[in-house]
Amino acid sequence: MATINLGAIKFNWKGPYVNSTQYTVDDVVSSGGSSYVCILASQGNAVSNGTYWQQMSAAGTNGTDVGTT
Repeated sequence: MATINLGAIKFNWKGPYVNSTQYTVDDVVSSGGSSYVCILASQGNAVSNGTYWQQMSAAGTNGTDVGTT
């Protein structure tokens, strides 16, 4: 029977996106207040490139728009 290391099944937080950094699948970065997960190994591909990145969460409001709620 196969053994699965559940500790290996997780995202890897890398902090703010840096164009010169090499990212691998499951690395997570922030950019513009949103979070993105790498879905294909990448270096120099902006988080807006859907071939390499998928958005995990979108930036919310900054709390100054109380009149619209």
